[in-house]
Amino acid sequence: MPAVSDQAPVKLWSKDYVFDIIINFLVYSVHFLLMLWSTAYAIHTWNASISMAGLASGLFIVGALFARIPAGRFIDFIGRRRLFRSGTAMFFLLVLCYELAPNLASFMVVRFLHGLAFGTTSTAASTIVAALVPLKRMGTGIGYFTLGVTLASAIGPFLAMNITQAGSFNLGIEICTAATFVIFLLSCLLKTPERTILPSEREDLYHISFDRFFSLKALGISSIAFMGGVCYSTVLSFLGAYTNAIGVTGIGATCFFLCFAATSFISRPLTGFLLDNYGGDIVVYPSLLCMATAMSIIARATTDIPLLIGALFLGFGYGTLTACCHALAVHCAPMHQVGIATSTYFVLLDLGIGVGPYTLGSFVPDFGFQVVYLGAGTISLLGIGLYFYLLGRHHRFTRHQMDRDSEAKTIVEQRRQHFYKKRLAHQHG
Repeated sequence: MPAVSDQAPVKLWSKDYVFDIIINFLVYSVHFLLMLWSTAYAIHTWNASISMAGLASGLFIVGALFARIPAGRFIDFIGRRRLFRSGTAMFFLLVLCYELAPNLASFMVVRFLHGLAFGTTSTAASTIVAALVPLKRMGTGIGYFTLGVTLASAIGPFLAMNITQAGSFNLGIEICTAATFVIFLLSCLLKTPERTILPSEREDLYHISFDRFFSLKALGISSIAFMGGVCYSTVLSFLGAYTNAIGVTGIGATCFFLCFAATSFISRPLTGFLLDNYGGDIVVYPSLLCMATAMSIIARATTDIPLLIGALFLGFGYGTLTACCHALAVHCAPMHQVGIATSTYFVLLDLGIGVGPYTLGSFVPDFGFQVVYLGAGTISLLGIGLYFYLLGRHHRFTRHQMDRDSEAKTIVEQRRQHFYKKRLAHQHG
Protein backbone atom coordinates (compact mmCIF):
# COMPACT_ATOMS: atom_id res chain seq x y z
CA MET A 1 0.00 0.00 0.00
CA PRO A 2 1.43 3.46 -0.85
CA ALA A 3 2.68 5.54 1.96
CA VAL A 4 0.88 8.69 2.89
CA SER A 5 3.16 11.65 2.69
CA ASP A 6 3.86 13.71 5.79
CA GLN A 7 2.25 17.07 6.23
CA ALA A 8 3.97 20.02 4.61
CA PRO A 9 6.72 21.34 6.87
CA VAL A 10 5.97 24.55 8.74
CA LYS A 11 9.43 25.39 10.12
CA LEU A 12 12.86 25.40 8.55
CA TRP A 13 15.29 24.33 11.27
CA SER A 14 14.18 20.85 12.26
CA LYS A 15 16.39 18.00 13.54
CA ASP A 16 15.99 16.11 10.29
CA TYR A 17 16.90 19.19 8.22
CA VAL A 18 20.12 19.64 10.24
CA PHE A 19 20.95 15.93 9.87
CA ASP A 20 20.47 16.19 6.10
CA ILE A 21 22.79 19.21 5.92
CA ILE A 22 25.49 17.34 7.86
CA ILE A 23 25.10 14.26 5.66
CA ASN A 24 25.38 16.34 2.49
CA PHE A 25 28.50 18.07 3.81
CA LEU A 26 30.20 14.80 4.70
CA VAL A 27 29.21 13.12 1.42
CA TYR A 28 30.78 15.91 -0.63
CA SER A 29 33.83 16.14 1.66
CA VAL A 30 34.55 12.46 0.97
CA HIS A 31 33.89 13.04 -2.74
CA PHE A 32 36.34 15.95 -3.05
CA LEU A 33 38.97 14.27 -0.84
CA LEU A 34 38.91 11.05 -2.87
CA MET A 35 38.99 12.86 -6.23
CA LEU A 36 42.51 14.10 -5.43
CA TRP A 37 43.52 11.13 -3.27
CA SER A 38 42.64 8.52 -5.90
CA THR A 39 44.77 10.18 -8.58
CA ALA A 40 47.84 10.33 -6.32
CA TYR A 41 47.16 6.80 -4.99
CA ALA A 42 46.98 5.30 -8.48
CA ILE A 43 50.27 6.94 -9.48
CA HIS A 44 51.99 5.94 -6.23
CA THR A 45 50.72 2.35 -6.07
CA TRP A 46 50.74 1.20 -9.71
CA ASN A 47 52.93 3.86 -11.33
CA ALA A 48 49.92 4.84 -13.46
CA SER A 49 50.27 7.58 -16.07
CA ILE A 50 48.63 10.92 -15.36
CA SER A 51 45.93 10.23 -17.95
CA MET A 52 45.07 6.80 -16.51
CA ALA A 53 45.12 8.13 -12.96
CA GLY A 54 42.84 10.95 -14.08
CA LEU A 55 40.52 8.41 -15.68
CA ALA A 56 40.37 6.46 -12.43
CA SER A 57 39.43 9.62 -10.59
CA GLY A 58 36.89 10.72 -13.22
CA LEU A 59 35.07 7.37 -13.30
CA PHE A 60 33.52 8.42 -10.00
CA ILE A 61 31.61 11.21 -11.80
CA VAL A 62 30.59 8.78 -14.55
CA GLY A 63 29.15 6.47 -11.92
CA ALA A 64 27.32 9.37 -10.28
CA LEU A 65 25.70 10.31 -13.59
CA PHE A 66 24.57 6.72 -14.18
CA ALA A 67 22.96 6.65 -10.72
CA ARG A 68 21.27 10.05 -10.68
CA ILE A 69 18.89 9.45 -13.60
CA PRO A 70 17.17 6.29 -12.30
CA ALA A 71 17.42 7.49 -8.67
CA GLY A 72 15.38 10.59 -9.47
CA ARG A 73 12.81 8.53 -11.36
CA PHE A 74 12.31 5.67 -8.89
CA ILE A 75 13.08 7.17 -5.47
CA ASP A 76 9.42 7.67 -4.52
CA PHE A 77 8.48 4.18 -5.73
CA ILE A 78 11.35 2.44 -3.96
CA GLY A 79 10.90 4.65 -0.91
CA ARG A 80 13.03 7.64 0.00
CA ARG A 81 14.12 6.10 3.30
CA ARG A 82 15.03 2.77 1.72
CA LEU A 83 16.99 4.27 -1.19
CA PHE A 84 18.75 6.78 1.07
CA ARG A 85 19.91 4.16 3.57
CA SER A 86 20.91 1.74 0.81
CA GLY A 87 22.98 4.48 -0.83
CA THR A 88 24.73 5.49 2.41
CA ALA A 89 25.43 1.84 3.30
CA MET A 90 27.04 1.24 -0.11
CA PHE A 91 28.91 4.54 0.15
CA PHE A 92 30.42 3.33 3.45
CA LEU A 93 31.23 -0.24 2.42
CA LEU A 94 32.91 0.69 -0.87
CA VAL A 95 35.40 2.96 0.92
CA LEU A 96 36.77 -0.20 2.53
CA CYS A 97 37.41 -1.68 -0.94
CA TYR A 98 39.88 0.94 -2.18
CA GLU A 99 42.99 -0.49 -0.58
CA LEU A 100 41.84 -4.07 -1.30
CA ALA A 101 42.00 -3.46 -5.06
CA PRO A 102 44.89 -5.61 -6.40
CA ASN A 103 45.42 -3.65 -9.62
CA LEU A 104 44.49 -0.46 -11.43
CA ALA A 105 41.61 -2.05 -13.36
CA SER A 106 39.86 -3.24 -10.19
CA PHE A 107 40.56 0.14 -8.57
CA MET A 108 38.71 1.78 -11.46
CA VAL A 109 35.76 -0.56 -10.93
CA VAL A 110 35.66 0.47 -7.26
CA ARG A 111 35.74 4.14 -8.28
CA PHE A 112 32.82 3.64 -10.67
CA LEU A 113 30.75 1.73 -8.10
CA HIS A 114 31.53 4.32 -5.44
CA GLY A 115 30.32 6.97 -7.88
CA LEU A 116 27.04 5.07 -8.19
CA ALA A 117 26.70 5.15 -4.40
CA PHE A 118 27.53 8.85 -4.33
CA GLY A 119 24.98 9.67 -7.03
CA THR A 120 22.28 7.69 -5.23
CA THR A 121 23.03 9.19 -1.83
CA SER A 122 23.37 12.81 -2.93
CA THR A 123 20.24 12.67 -5.11
CA ALA A 124 18.25 11.15 -2.23
CA ALA A 125 19.57 13.74 0.25
CA SER A 126 18.63 16.59 -2.10
CA THR A 127 15.17 15.13 -2.74
CA ILE A 128 14.55 14.70 0.98
CA VAL A 129 15.59 18.26 1.84
CA ALA A 130 13.04 19.60 -0.63
CA ALA A 131 10.37 17.74 1.36
CA LEU A 132 11.70 19.07 4.68
CA VAL A 133 11.76 22.76 3.64
CA PRO A 134 8.58 24.91 3.53
CA LEU A 135 7.68 25.97 -0.02
CA LYS A 136 7.82 29.68 0.82
CA ARG A 137 11.37 29.28 2.20
CA MET A 138 12.72 26.96 -0.49
CA GLY A 139 15.45 29.41 -1.56
CA THR A 140 16.72 29.92 1.98
CA GLY A 141 16.44 26.22 2.81
CA ILE A 142 18.34 25.08 -0.28
CA GLY A 143 20.88 27.87 0.27
CA TYR A 144 21.80 26.61 3.75
CA PHE A 145 21.73 23.00 2.55
CA THR A 146 24.23 23.68 -0.24
CA LEU A 147 26.59 25.45 2.16
CA GLY A 148 27.82 21.94 2.92
CA VAL A 149 29.07 21.56 -0.65
CA THR A 150 30.90 24.88 -0.37
CA LEU A 151 32.65 23.90 2.85
CA ALA A 152 33.44 20.47 1.42
CA SER A 153 35.01 22.03 -1.69
CA ALA A 154 37.60 23.67 0.57
CA ILE A 155 38.04 21.05 3.33
CA GLY A 156 38.14 17.94 1.09
CA PRO A 157 40.91 19.13 -1.26
CA PHE A 158 42.83 20.67 1.68
CA LEU A 159 42.90 17.34 3.52
CA ALA A 160 43.75 15.43 0.34
CA MET A 161 46.66 17.72 -0.53
CA ASN A 162 48.19 17.34 2.94
CA ILE A 163 47.60 13.58 3.07
CA THR A 164 49.10 12.86 -0.36
CA GLN A 165 52.05 15.20 0.11
CA ALA A 166 52.88 13.38 3.35
CA GLY A 167 52.41 10.00 1.65
CA SER A 168 49.88 8.97 4.32
CA PHE A 169 47.43 7.25 1.98
CA ASN A 170 46.07 5.03 4.77
CA LEU A 171 45.05 8.13 6.69
CA GLY A 172 42.87 9.24 3.78
CA ILE A 173 40.93 5.97 3.86
CA GLU A 174 40.63 6.13 7.65
CA ILE A 175 39.13 9.62 7.48
CA CYS A 176 36.72 8.59 4.74
CA THR A 177 35.74 5.42 6.61
CA ALA A 178 34.89 7.42 9.73
CA ALA A 179 32.98 10.03 7.72
CA THR A 180 30.96 7.51 5.71
CA PHE A 181 30.06 5.57 8.88
CA VAL A 182 28.69 8.80 10.39
CA ILE A 183 26.77 9.39 7.15
CA PHE A 184 25.15 5.95 7.40
CA LEU A 185 24.35 6.40 11.09
CA LEU A 186 22.70 9.78 10.54
CA SER A 187 20.71 8.44 7.58
CA CYS A 188 19.26 5.80 9.92
CA LEU A 189 18.31 8.48 12.49
CA LEU A 190 16.80 10.87 9.94
CA LYS A 191 13.02 10.65 9.55
CA THR A 192 12.39 10.75 5.83
CA PRO A 193 9.06 12.17 4.57
CA GLU A 194 7.53 9.75 2.08
CA ARG A 195 5.16 10.70 -0.72
CA THR A 196 1.78 9.25 -1.63
CA ILE A 197 1.99 7.02 -4.73
CA LEU A 198 -1.27 6.88 -6.65
CA PRO A 199 -2.33 3.67 -8.46
CA SER A 200 -2.12 5.47 -11.81
CA GLU A 201 1.51 6.36 -11.08
CA ARG A 202 2.35 2.75 -10.29
CA GLU A 203 0.79 1.69 -13.59
CA ASP A 204 2.97 4.26 -15.34
CA LEU A 205 6.13 3.17 -13.51
CA TYR A 206 7.59 0.95 -16.25
CA HIS A 207 6.76 3.23 -19.18
CA ILE A 208 9.98 4.44 -20.75
CA SER A 209 10.17 7.96 -22.17
CA PHE A 210 12.36 11.03 -21.80
CA ASP A 211 9.96 12.89 -19.52
CA ARG A 212 9.86 9.95 -17.10
CA PHE A 213 13.55 10.44 -16.31
CA PHE A 214 14.02 14.18 -16.89
CA SER A 215 11.79 16.99 -15.69
CA LEU A 216 10.87 19.03 -18.76
CA LYS A 217 9.87 21.95 -16.54
CA ALA A 218 13.29 21.96 -14.87
CA LEU A 219 15.33 21.58 -18.08
CA GLY A 220 15.54 25.31 -18.76
CA ILE A 221 17.06 26.33 -15.43
CA SER A 222 19.18 23.15 -15.36
CA SER A 223 20.66 24.20 -18.73
CA ILE A 224 21.89 27.38 -17.06
CA ALA A 225 23.51 25.22 -14.36
CA PHE A 226 25.15 23.20 -17.16
CA MET A 227 26.79 26.35 -18.55
CA GLY A 228 27.94 27.30 -15.07
CA GLY A 229 29.44 23.83 -14.66
CA VAL A 230 31.35 24.16 -17.96
CA CYS A 231 32.88 27.45 -16.78
CA TYR A 232 33.79 26.20 -13.31
CA SER A 233 35.37 23.03 -14.69
CA THR A 234 38.06 25.05 -16.48
CA VAL A 235 39.22 26.35 -13.09
CA LEU A 236 38.84 23.03 -11.30
CA SER A 237 40.82 21.15 -13.96
CA PHE A 238 43.43 23.60 -15.22
CA LEU A 239 44.22 26.00 -12.38
CA GLY A 240 47.36 24.14 -11.29
CA ALA A 241 48.76 23.94 -14.80
CA TYR A 242 47.72 27.53 -15.52
CA THR A 243 49.39 29.00 -12.43
CA ASN A 244 52.58 27.09 -13.23
CA ALA A 245 52.48 28.38 -16.79
CA ILE A 246 52.17 32.03 -15.73
CA GLY A 247 54.58 31.66 -12.81
CA VAL A 248 52.04 32.37 -10.04
CA THR A 249 52.75 29.58 -7.56
CA GLY A 250 52.56 31.48 -4.28
CA ILE A 251 49.56 32.49 -2.21
CA GLY A 252 47.46 33.10 -5.33
CA ALA A 253 47.59 29.42 -6.23
CA THR A 254 47.53 27.88 -2.75
CA CYS A 255 44.71 30.07 -1.39
CA PHE A 256 42.58 30.29 -4.54
CA PHE A 257 39.99 27.73 -3.46
CA LEU A 258 39.91 29.07 0.10
CA CYS A 259 38.91 32.50 -1.27
CA PHE A 260 36.45 30.82 -3.62
CA ALA A 261 34.89 28.87 -0.74
CA ALA A 262 34.75 31.95 1.52
CA THR A 263 32.69 34.06 -0.87
CA SER A 264 30.57 31.05 -1.84
CA PHE A 265 29.81 30.55 1.85
CA ILE A 266 28.83 34.19 2.31
CA SER A 267 26.67 34.21 -0.83
CA ARG A 268 24.46 31.21 0.00
CA PRO A 269 22.29 32.77 2.76
CA LEU A 270 22.03 35.97 0.72
CA THR A 271 20.98 33.93 -2.29
CA GLY A 272 18.18 32.31 -0.31
CA PHE A 273 16.93 35.65 1.04
CA LEU A 274 16.86 37.29 -2.39
CA LEU A 275 15.27 34.25 -4.01
CA ASP A 276 12.51 33.96 -1.43
CA ASN A 277 11.73 37.68 -1.35
CA TYR A 278 12.46 38.96 -4.87
CA GLY A 279 12.43 35.96 -7.20
CA GLY A 280 15.00 34.27 -9.43
CA ASP A 281 15.85 37.01 -11.95
CA ILE A 282 17.60 39.21 -9.38
CA VAL A 283 19.91 36.31 -8.52
CA VAL A 284 20.64 34.58 -11.84
CA TYR A 285 21.66 37.61 -13.92
CA PRO A 286 24.26 38.99 -11.43
CA SER A 287 25.68 35.53 -10.72
CA LEU A 288 26.36 34.87 -14.42
CA LEU A 289 27.87 38.34 -14.76
CA CYS A 290 30.13 37.64 -11.75
CA MET A 291 31.31 34.42 -13.37
CA ALA A 292 32.12 36.21 -16.62
CA THR A 293 34.03 38.87 -14.65
CA ALA A 294 35.93 36.19 -12.73
CA MET A 295 37.03 34.43 -15.91
CA SER A 296 38.18 37.70 -17.45
CA ILE A 297 40.26 38.56 -14.36
CA ILE A 298 41.76 35.07 -14.14
CA ALA A 299 42.65 35.12 -17.85
CA ARG A 300 44.61 38.37 -17.40
CA ALA A 301 46.19 37.54 -14.03
CA THR A 302 49.98 37.72 -13.81
CA THR A 303 50.38 38.07 -10.02
CA ASP A 304 48.77 36.67 -6.86
CA ILE A 305 46.33 39.50 -6.12
CA PRO A 306 44.37 39.45 -9.43
CA LEU A 307 44.11 35.67 -9.19
CA LEU A 308 42.61 35.91 -5.68
CA ILE A 309 40.22 38.65 -6.81
CA GLY A 310 39.11 36.34 -9.60
CA ALA A 311 38.53 33.61 -6.99
CA LEU A 312 36.33 35.96 -4.96
CA PHE A 313 34.19 36.81 -7.99
CA LEU A 314 34.01 33.14 -8.97
CA GLY A 315 32.81 32.21 -5.49
CA PHE A 316 30.02 34.76 -5.63
CA GLY A 317 29.09 33.78 -9.17
CA TYR A 318 29.28 30.00 -9.15
CA GLY A 319 28.20 29.60 -5.52
CA THR A 320 25.15 31.77 -6.06
CA LEU A 321 24.25 30.24 -9.42
CA THR A 322 24.32 26.61 -8.28
CA ALA A 323 22.28 27.27 -5.12
CA CYS A 324 19.75 29.33 -7.11
CA CYS A 325 19.40 26.83 -9.97
CA HIS A 326 18.97 23.98 -7.51
CA ALA A 327 16.14 25.77 -5.68
CA LEU A 328 14.47 26.90 -8.93
CA ALA A 329 14.65 23.41 -10.46
CA VAL A 330 12.79 22.05 -7.42
CA HIS A 331 10.35 24.95 -7.60
CA CYS A 332 9.57 24.22 -11.26
CA ALA A 333 8.38 20.68 -10.66
CA PRO A 334 5.15 19.44 -9.08
CA MET A 335 5.62 17.92 -5.64
CA HIS A 336 5.38 14.39 -7.00
CA GLN A 337 8.29 15.07 -9.42
CA VAL A 338 10.76 16.65 -6.99
CA GLY A 339 13.08 13.65 -7.29
CA ILE A 340 13.14 13.84 -11.08
CA ALA A 341 13.70 17.61 -11.01
CA THR A 342 16.57 17.19 -8.55
CA SER A 343 18.29 14.53 -10.67
CA THR A 344 17.75 16.64 -13.82
CA TYR A 345 19.56 19.56 -12.20
CA PHE A 346 22.48 17.46 -10.94
CA VAL A 347 22.85 15.49 -14.18
CA LEU A 348 23.23 18.66 -16.25
CA LEU A 349 25.49 20.33 -13.68
CA ASP A 350 27.76 17.27 -13.47
CA LEU A 351 27.67 16.92 -17.25
CA GLY A 352 28.87 20.51 -17.60
CA ILE A 353 31.71 19.88 -15.16
CA GLY A 354 32.57 16.69 -17.05
CA VAL A 355 32.57 17.96 -20.63
CA GLY A 356 34.10 21.37 -19.92
CA PRO A 357 37.72 20.22 -19.59
CA TYR A 358 37.52 18.14 -22.79
CA THR A 359 35.83 20.79 -24.94
CA LEU A 360 37.58 23.97 -23.79
CA GLY A 361 40.80 22.13 -22.89
CA SER A 362 41.29 21.12 -26.51
CA PHE A 363 42.02 24.78 -27.32
CA VAL A 364 44.95 25.04 -24.87
CA PRO A 365 47.73 23.68 -27.17
CA ASP A 366 46.91 26.10 -29.99
CA PHE A 367 45.63 29.18 -28.15
CA GLY A 368 46.80 28.97 -24.53
CA PHE A 369 45.03 29.10 -21.19
CA GLN A 370 44.05 32.76 -21.46
CA VAL A 371 41.84 32.09 -24.46
CA VAL A 372 40.23 29.16 -22.64
CA TYR A 373 39.31 31.32 -19.65
CA LEU A 374 38.05 34.13 -21.86
CA GLY A 375 35.99 31.50 -23.70
CA ALA A 376 34.55 30.33 -20.37
CA GLY A 377 33.63 33.94 -19.59
CA THR A 378 31.90 34.20 -22.96
CA ILE A 379 29.86 31.09 -22.12
CA SER A 380 28.69 32.84 -18.93
CA LEU A 381 27.56 35.85 -20.97
CA LEU A 382 25.76 33.52 -23.38
CA GLY A 383 24.08 32.04 -20.32
CA ILE A 384 22.54 35.44 -19.59
CA GLY A 385 21.01 35.50 -23.06
CA LEU A 386 19.84 31.90 -22.80
CA TYR A 387 18.20 32.52 -19.41
CA PHE A 388 16.37 35.56 -20.77
CA TYR A 389 15.21 33.68 -23.86
CA LEU A 390 14.04 30.55 -22.03
CA LEU A 391 12.76 31.99 -18.77
CA GLY A 392 13.33 35.70 -18.14
CA ARG A 393 11.16 37.11 -20.93
CA HIS A 394 8.28 34.91 -19.82
CA HIS A 395 8.58 36.25 -16.23
CA ARG A 396 8.90 32.65 -15.08
CA PHE A 397 10.72 33.44 -11.85
CA THR A 398 9.32 36.76 -10.72
CA ARG A 399 8.29 36.69 -7.06
CA HIS A 400 4.62 37.11 -7.96
CA GLN A 401 4.69 34.18 -10.39
CA MET A 402 6.65 31.99 -7.99
CA ASP A 403 4.09 32.64 -5.23
CA ARG A 404 1.28 31.69 -7.59
CA ASP A 405 3.12 28.51 -8.58
CA SER A 406 3.69 27.56 -4.93
CA GLU A 407 0.03 28.03 -4.11
CA ALA A 408 -1.00 25.97 -7.14
CA LYS A 409 1.41 23.16 -6.18
CA THR A 410 -0.01 23.08 -2.67
CA ILE A 411 -3.58 22.87 -3.96
CA VAL A 412 -2.70 20.10 -6.43
CA GLU A 413 -0.96 18.10 -3.73
CA GLN A 414 -3.92 18.51 -1.36
CA ARG A 415 -6.24 17.24 -4.08
CA ARG A 416 -3.95 14.26 -4.69
CA GLN A 417 -4.02 13.48 -0.97
CA HIS A 418 -7.82 13.84 -0.86
CA PHE A 419 -8.23 11.57 -3.89
CA TYR A 420 -5.98 8.92 -2.35
CA LYS A 421 -7.76 8.98 1.03
CA LYS A 422 -11.16 8.83 -0.65
CA ARG A 423 -10.05 5.87 -2.78
CA LEU A 424 -8.56 4.14 0.24
CA ALA A 425 -11.77 4.64 2.25
CA HIS A 426 -13.78 3.22 -0.65
CA GLN A 427 -11.56 0.12 -0.85
CA HIS A 428 -12.01 -0.55 2.87
CA GLY A 429 -15.69 0.44 2.89
